[in-house]
Amino acid sequence: MFRLIRLPIIFGVAFVLGVFSERNAALEKCDDAGGTMTSGICRGVSK
Repeated sequence: MFRLIRLPIIFGVAFVLGVFSERNAALEKCDDAGGTMTSGICRGVSK
């Protein structure tokens, strides 16, 4: 019974960590390009 509860919890934690990891990677790319992250959107970068 505990395994049935533990599996979705582990998947949920892994999903949340993946989302935070991707957001951090996007923030670093935006900073490297000279922009600022505002509400999840990179602003101030000109190509």
